[in-house]
Amino acid sequence: MWVSKVSELIGSSTESFERAASSVVSRAHTTLRGITGIEVLEKSCQVQDDRIVEYRVRLRLVFDVAPRLEQRW
Repeated sequence: MWVSKVSELIGSSTESFERAASSVVSRAHTTLRGITGIEVLEKSCQVQDDRIVEYRVRLRLVFDVAPRLEQRW
């Protein structure tokens, strides 16, 4: 039986919301396997001198958890 887990993560980019979301997934993939989807929960920007300098996203990341191996003694 497979089980999925949900984690909330935040990422940022100086280029776009899409790049910020992509950076979250890329970074998460270095330690997690079985990522099956994301949901964008929030978007925000940091502004300096009337310009957007950073795009931020808060994501809900869904990934599969490996089945538990039964140990027989």
